[in-house]
Amino acid sequence: MNDSIAGISSLNSITPLKSIEPGELQTGIGGLGKSNDFSSFLQDAVSELNKTQQDSVNATTALVTGQVEDFHTPIIAMEKASLTLGVAVTVRNKVLDAYHEIMRMQI
Repeated sequence: MNDSIAGISSLNSITPLKSIEPGELQTGIGGLGKSNDFSSFLQDAVSELNKTQQDSVNATTALVTGQVEDFHTPIIAMEKASLTLGVAVTVRNKVLDAYHEIMRMQI
């Protein structure tokens, strides 16, 4: 029992976290290192949505033609595509609501 407690002393070697400088936060969304403008982020999101939808179609086709042995992989791909599309529609609705709210503002 004494040996298991002796291992706790190694916790002293943990180093503190590095502080973040204000200039380091300018790496972009998700730290992708790409352009920081909204249009490139939106294009990336739409291309990922399209890729997810295409993967779902391919997985469904493979299931129907009998190329896939397990039933889980196509179902997971279809659910992932459904969730991705749902998030995209929700974001679009929020953006439209914000736009309409801005248009209703009196100057």
